[in-house]
Parts: sequence; structure tokens; C-alpha cells
Amino acid sequence: MLLEVKNISVAYFGSFLFKKKPFFALKDVSFSVNYRESVTILGESGSGKTTLGRLIVRLVEPTEGKVYLEGRNIFSYGKEYTKKVSMVFQNPTDALNPRYSVWEAVEEPLLVHGIKNRKEVVERVLTSVGVERRLWFRKTHQLSGGQKQRVAIARALVLNPLLIVADEPTSALDLSVAYEILELFKKLKREQSLIFITHDVRIGTKIGEKVILLLGGRVLEISPVREFLKKPLHPYGVFLLNNLPVESPYKRRETSRGMELKTLRDKGCPFRINCPYKDDKCELFPPEKVVNLENGERRVWCWFYV
Repeated sequence: MLLEVKNISVAYFGSFLFKKKPFFALKDVSFSVNYRESVTILGESGSGKTTLGRLIVRLVEPTEGKVYLEGRNIFSYGKEYTKKVSMVFQNPTDALNPRYSVWEAVEEPLLVHGIKNRKEVVERVLTSVGVERRLWFRKTHQLSGGQKQRVAIARALVLNPLLIVADEPTSALDLSVAYEILELFKKLKREQSLIFITHDVRIGTKIGEKVILLLGGRVLEISPVREFLKKPLHPYGVFLLNNLPVESPYKRRETSRGMELKTLRDKGCPFRINCPYKDDKCELFPPEKVVNLENGERRVWCWFYV
């Protein structure tokens, strides 16, 4: 096992004077990532998925719980942790210094870690992600959005990390450019471990082998992608698939399409207002239920299965 997230909660506390209740961006989240495994974290805006990604790269600290990389608490590592885990942000500008050239932006992590043969490494990585040679010595602020994202991916790859965390890496790009970046991630997932964070079911299920369904800061389901697409276990997963856009108006289904999602953040299931199976028990969040199928183990947090 490469990464293990155990009972993680991240809370933000209001002013002591007003005694506001803590806001939990994440609540009791647990999952694992194996070597060379690609995992999609799927959730609506505000679900806590970006907080989870930032936690894994140590930009956020947990209020409760632990995260382990190769059996070691991630906060016990020094700067060598950045050689092992890197992040691709939604907005590539966040990762690129506008005063740097493309070459300097990609070379910088190698300099920080005292890596030799930098020229060969930078050339190889820039070529592998499709950054044209004519752009290598331009300033990063002179690039298009798609070009910047390729450079940001190259920067994330240059130290050959064990794990890459990609947070909505295509959502800020034009459709045609987003498709090219998506194809690049399809290639990357064959070479190393990847956590791909997205709100888009169609994109996420093309990248991940396993999907982690997140809503209101809680994990509701963990399933192999193929099984999730065939039959999601949690009603929220059914809701997401039923609300996918269709290619033709003649293919519309009788579903909950157009239904506004209302999310709760309390002691109960965050989906229960919308759920057709809601019960009084749903006022408390359910325990984990493991469902063993021929094609793999699935985990769901729903009273329907308990």
C-alpha cells in the first residue's frame, strides 16, 4: 500500500467570542491508494475534495486522524516528501512563477533537492508532456492556459514522485485543450500512482480505476469504476449518473434530472434531504458496509445496506 488515509477530519473554527460550531470540511474520511493505482475523488463543489487533495500534499493539517505514505506519517517527513508526492492545481498559474521561464520553472525542484544531470531530466520531462521546444525559454506568463498546465504537470513530474494529486486539472481550460490534458493524464496513470479530483463523472470515470464518492465532507462509497458505472451503491451515486447530460433530447430518461442537490453537514447522511430511501436512521451517519462482489470489494456508507 502506498497511501493510507485513516479517519481524517479537517475542521475550521469560528471566533471564540461568538462560540460558533466548527465547520467540518472533511469528517472521518478513510481510504487507501496502492502502487500504480489511479483513484478518482468525485464530488460536487464544496464536497471537501480540494481540502482532501491539499491535505495529502501537506498544505492542510488534519484536526483528527492520520495519513501514511509507505507506512510513515506524512508529517514526519522533511522536504523529501515533496520528492514523493506532488500536486497539479486547478489553476496552473498557482504553481508557476511568472518571472521564470518554462525551463526555470521545471528545473527549480531539481535545484532545491540537489539533483544532478538536470539538463537531461528537464528535456525529457518537457518532451514527455508535449511542451514544444520553442516555448522552453519563454516566460510562463506568456503561455496559453493549456501550455501553462502542461508546464505545471512537467514540474509535478520532474522529481519522479510516487504519487501525483491532480485537482480539477482540466476545469479551467477550453474544451479542446482540456481533452488534450485528459489524454496526457490517461498516459500518466499507466506509469505511476494518481489521485484525480473532479466534479465531472464522465472525466473522472475515464481516469480512475477506483472511485471515491465524496459529499458534505464524508465518503459515501468506494467502488471499482466499472462497477460504479453499472450500478452505484449509494443513492448519491445514482443521482449523479441520472443527472448526466445526454447526447440527444430523444434519449432523455425519467430521472431526477434538474433536481437541485441540497447537502447537509451534521451528524447524519449529507444526502438525506434528496434521498428517496431516507429514514429516521439517516439522522445519524451510518457505519461502513463492505460489499464483496466477484469483480472486487466495494464499500458503502448507507443505512439501506446495514
